[in-house]
Amino acid sequence: MVLNITSALALFVLIAISSVIYFASKRIKVPYTVLLVAVGVLLVPIVNLPYLNSVFGFLGDMVLTPELLFFIFLPVLIFESGFNMNMRRMLDSAWAISLLAVVGMVISTITVATLLFFALPLVGIEIPFMLALVFGAVISPTDPVAVLAIFKECHVPRRLGLVFEGESLLNDGTAVALFMVLLGVATTGFHGTETIMHGMFEFVTMLVLGVGLGLVMAAVFTRALRYTKKNEFVTVTLILISAHLVFITCELINHSGVVHISSIIATTVAALFMGNYSRNTLHPEVDGYLGKLIEHMAFVVNSLVFLMAGLLFASAGVDLAHLWLPIIVTVLVVAFSRIIAVYAVTVPLNLSKVEAPIPAAWEKLLAWGSLRGALSIIIVTLIPADFTVPGWVLPYTPQEFLLSLTIGCILATLFIKAPLIVPIMKKLKITDENALKKAHEADLGIYYLQTERARLVKHHEKGFVRPEHFAAMMQRLEQKLAAAEAMRADLVQTHGRIIFDQSLHLAMVHVEKTALKNLFINEEVSEQTYRRLYSKLCLQQEKIEQARHNEIDPRAYTDRKDVFDKLVALVNMPFDRNRGLITPAQRLEYYRAQMIMARKAVQTIECMQTEHGHPVFLPESYDQVLALYRQYKKRSGEKADNMVAEYKDELLPYLHKLAERSLFASGGRALDYLHDKGLVDEHVMHDLREQFSV
Repeated sequence: MVLNITSALALFVLIAISSVIYFASKRIKVPYTVLLVAVGVLLVPIVNLPYLNSVFGFLGDMVLTPELLFFIFLPVLIFESGFNMNMRRMLDSAWAISLLAVVGMVISTITVATLLFFALPLVGIEIPFMLALVFGAVISPTDPVAVLAIFKECHVPRRLGLVFEGESLLNDGTAVALFMVLLGVATTGFHGTETIMHGMFEFVTMLVLGVGLGLVMAAVFTRALRYTKKNEFVTVTLILISAHLVFITCELINHSGVVHISSIIATTVAALFMGNYSRNTLHPEVDGYLGKLIEHMAFVVNSLVFLMAGLLFASAGVDLAHLWLPIIVTVLVVAFSRIIAVYAVTVPLNLSKVEAPIPAAWEKLLAWGSLRGALSIIIVTLIPADFTVPGWVLPYTPQEFLLSLTIGCILATLFIKAPLIVPIMKKLKITDENALKKAHEADLGIYYLQTERARLVKHHEKGFVRPEHFAAMMQRLEQKLAAAEAMRADLVQTHGRIIFDQSLHLAMVHVEKTALKNLFINEEVSEQTYRRLYSKLCLQQEKIEQARHNEIDPRAYTDRKDVFDKLVALVNMPFDRNRGLITPAQRLEYYRAQMIMARKAVQTIECMQTEHGHPVFLPESYDQVLALYRQYKKRSGEKADNMVAEYKDELLPYLHKLAERSLFASGGRALDYLHDKGLVDEHVMHDLREQFSV
């Protein structure tokens, strides 16, 4: 795209329009992406009206070029999905996700191509089988944006949402790799078995090398982040540019002609690595800011792609009067192919019992809810405008023809499939029946309402609230509090008190994670100890969520799900001279951290239980879980004391360092207090820390 003043203006006007559309979608309860495409389709004829064209005609200067989509937009979308994907939860459905993303995508591609090859001649259009295969690769990858937006509002089971998102994340790379191979075959011609073997080799090579390069570059960025973690601007910048650097590096290697690497797979792996390994060590404020920034960037990119998809369709210049029937046939073929692909994967998977089965209702929703979106648009624009195939006789180019079919399928999924997802979910009775989540929300909701009630009473006593307003507000609060307590009573009656034992235990683990993060930021624990304890807490949280209380062991920390931790440890093994050796300082660090984490958890829950004079948690659950944590704290404290008594002289330097770090943490809390009260800003805090830190 050649950027001039009108195209720049068009870019920012479209972003402004997309923001208004987002606001409107929330008000009228219509999926955001659906509304974006609808506005894009309507924008072209409206702007082309004689009296509007002279004012808004500049919108046509903003064009989605392949370079803009592929090198700028696509890495952002991939990185946002991978960075926020929970790898541990993904592994619980690893077979379903990976098979749907790879095998299912290939089955869909072949099925679409075969059915189109035989169906389109029935409506007067014949296309080569190889071109049908190219289209199958273009249209088979799923897009989770609209589906997940609907899922969030409907509260679907977490695993179902993860399967949708995980499949979409992984099949992006598979689809583009397959598309590149098929486009190459379509360009150079098919030569029998030799072409098939070469294509399969290229496909596998692109995926394997993509994984390898993604891991290597993610490791490089992670190493760099260790040196920049105290400078949040540099840290955030490094993470933001990592996706594009990985992606473009792969493309440069591809252009060299030596090997071919899937840039999308590499970027996906790098994003997963940094989101599940590197991200753990970021300061909470940096992590929160970074998460919002990446989410906002993805919002802008998705908005532009979907909005301009509508513009692209409305201004494609293809005779829809001639193509409407082939588009309808294609939509039906793609929908049927998705059904075949889903059941071809889930039926054998459920029979094998290698992981939790996919329920029949989920299978139906997976088959129906597979919307097409940004990636298909990006892939189809990669087809050269001068691309042709032998025997092509239609009055438009293959690229224009496939573009029309692609956008037609996207419009059909957004305008027909997306609005029907909620009714289908209700008919299939797909809801999130997570009793633990409801219990946790009931506990925290009761604390929230008790706090609001106490603050209302104080404001009334100080004269901030008039008596008549106070009575009405207090009545509403009491009604909500009674409703929350009634919900808790119903949960106890249905699931037993154990569900609230789990809820309280889960709350303790969350407090422990925060305490551990603060210890790491304050350099009171090393990264090795931090990751060891963090892994243990993650494992405990999952066992609590699964009600596997008998398996919770505060001393356990080995976890098969820490994929990237194990990978890094394996790579570092030859360079680790102290491999397998744990020094007294490391053991003391570990026991001390456990003691502090347990103490913080006990203090927090005790404060919540007694703060307002009314118990928040069920007394039996409170007594049982707190007794367990007091035991943890006592046991860890005794071990730490024994270490100090046994290795006092050896541990003196470490104890001195801890005293300094504790003093520094106290100063940090003082600065945080001043900042919260508005007495200092970020710059003054930095100056005070530099000038007065001991």
